Amino acid sequence: MFKKTLCATLAALMLVSPLSACGNNNDPDETKSNVQPQDTENVEVDTREQLEIPETRYNGTELCFLTREEGSWSTVEIFSDSKTANSDNISYAVFERNDRIKENYGVTITEYKTDDPHTAVTNEVSAPTGDFMAIISNVTIGSNFATSGYLWNLYSDQIEYISLDKPWWDAKMASGLSIDNRLYFATGDLLTLDNDATFAIMFNKKLATDAQIPDLYTLVDNGEWTMDRLYEFEQKSVRDLNGDGQLAYDSDVCGFAYTQDVPSCMLTAGGITLCVKDENDIPYHNIDVERAQDLSDMCRSLFSKEYTVNLNESGVDVEEAGKKCFGENHALFFGECLQCVTRVRGYDVDFGILPYPKYNADQTSYYSMMHSTAAVVSIPRSVTDDNLVMVNSMIEAMAYHAVDTLTKQYYEINLKTKGAKDVQSGPMIDTILANRACDLAYYYGWGSGAHSSLAACLLPSSTLSISSVSNRYAKQVKNSITSLLRKMEKFD
Repeated sequence: MFKKTLCATLAALMLVSPLSACGNNNDPDETKSNVQPQDTENVEVDTREQLEIPETRYNGTELCFLTREEGSWSTVEIFSDSKTANSDNISYAVFERNDRIKENYGVTITEYKTDDPHTAVTNEVSAPTGDFMAIISNVTIGSNFATSGYLWNLYSDQIEYISLDKPWWDAKMASGLSIDNRLYFATGDLLTLDNDATFAIMFNKKLATDAQIPDLYTLVDNGEWTMDRLYEFEQKSVRDLNGDGQLAYDSDVCGFAYTQDVPSCMLTAGGITLCVKDENDIPYHNIDVERAQDLSDMCRSLFSKEYTVNLNESGVDVEEAGKKCFGENHALFFGECLQCVTRVRGYDVDFGILPYPKYNADQTSYYSMMHSTAAVVSIPRSVTDDNLVMVNSMIEAMAYHAVDTLTKQYYEINLKTKGAKDVQSGPMIDTILANRACDLAYYYGWGSGAHSSLAACLLPSSTLSISSVSNRYAKQVKNSITSLLRKMEKFD
């Protein structure tokens, strides 16, 4: 459980220091920060950890990444030719980081952007061209590549310079995503779209004040931000302004506006997963049915149409509905991914950011869900020993130098509302990103439909029990795991 004093310290530091984008400990019940005071005139990466790669110059070498062409989830963190800085410029931060790589190591970072990564990677692994030597994909595609044997195991002896225990990597997610002590993709300060794809709850400060809701940041700090409190507070802000007896996303005021992924977030927030892992890092199907059923019963009330609006039922594009609903003051709480913070910054709404609530006050940590569209980095098997040292050492260097460039800029952007800066949200974002929980069944799609069926049990319209869903998919999940383990044995 993160400490109250930590959040206070982080709030004081937010104006002058970059926060690491991810936690670096493997204890699921602790939140740690990698923040330390820094000289704003001469910003340096956290000196408690050193970059450990060969002092080699690769003069004239190009490292090309295969990157995503995926609408609002297209890769923005790898390549940039922007030399002009402005206050909200991720592009400049990327350019600055890459310029350091070129200056220090003689390596030029480029990208090959595609909307068909499956074909590109399949072809490259089958007949290597060297056109790209690293991959940025979403987690779903990364898991497909891993299942096909297309990726290097990042824990293998050949990948000796990517140090996933360093604070510029998300060690907790690495531990969660590994299978049988093999890891094929990772995330951390190298990327920002993994942060954007992590879920949070935004709250409207004016509506919270009008409803006389206590200070929400203090509740989080004290470990008292729970699903019961969310349910209590959402009821206080409901206003049926047009008097038709139904809450509309664009004309009334609801307690909680949410999207189709939020039931999954509530499962994660309550510590419920389809799979856990044994002492040998082998996943197996296991659901705490009693706890999950109690959480389901709670959420069926919490998602009641009396108090909430499901934005997927708005009849318009869900992204546009979300911006209008929350941006125009029609919701006290808005549950979505962190990318929505930047989506609503042009609206005249004063808001803050919170982690998803705990199942109850006895739960020792807040847990956050990272959507499968999140960005991850991997290395294709087409990269030979001749280039492998350069590739993995440069990925490590890029992650290291991203801490005080890319990550710093990411926090700067996400702490801003229109014309204001919500410093208190800094420790909240740190808590959210440092406590991402992992359900391998969700990311690998084991037991087709298992995770979505489990999440659907939380909605008021559901008539299913947790135990019935668990029993229905247990064998399918088990078979999926067995099949993957057999494939992985052949990859080594």
